[in-house]
Amino acid sequence: MQPTMSKGDFARHINVSPGRVSQYIAAGMIGSDALQGEGRNAKVIVAKAVEQIRQRRDIGQALGNGLSTRLDVDEPDEAADGGVLLPADVGKPSDDSERLPKQPTVDDEIKQERLQSERRRNRVAAQEEAEKLGRLVDAGTVRAEMAKLAQAVDDENAGMLADFATAIAAQFSVPQRDVLHLLRRIRNEKKAAAADRARRRAASLPERVDMILEGAA
Repeated sequence: MQPTMSKGDFARHINVSPGRVSQYIAAGMIGSDALQGEGRNAKVIVAKAVEQIRQRRDIGQALGNGLSTRLDVDEPDEAADGGVLLPADVGKPSDDSERLPKQPTVDDEIKQERLQSERRRNRVAAQEEAEKLGRLVDAGTVRAEMAKLAQAVDDENAGMLADFATAIAAQFSVPQRDVLHLLRRIRNEKKAAAADRARRRAASLPERVDMILEGAA
């Protein structure tokens, strides 16, 4: 015979109230074939009742307050009359055939989807918080801003060359135009060399940098 429990014990077994078990029976979620006996003293055939609840309960209820209902637990280690198995009986084969590996149910899949959804929500929340705190920024935006900053500095330096040329020409009595031409040529050579060094440094950098966000687990 299959293990049985009183309605109260079965309620504790699947983590619901005794009243909920009575509702299951009244609604037909636990059928008469999953009960042993009749009336208030009827006992619940555990494995059959659990399977019937899995198959018959509404998906909306499963996603709501039914998430805490334990329908993925093993059958209780109890004898057919409701008594606890003695140590000497542990490990002995029962009268039933050997249990097959538990197959995933719709209830299992619902819980797994719910877990994945919560993890995705946590990752998005952690990313949004990091963005607000300035710890996480868009790479494209950073590149654009850095390019504008570099161009602004370069333009500022280029504008100084005329002043440098004027001061040098006055100091050494040489044509300002010749001095300005020399300064621009030297500047262009230095810029080309600096750009080449920057390209080599950039080539050695990783395309992406991993960052651990709290709450993103």
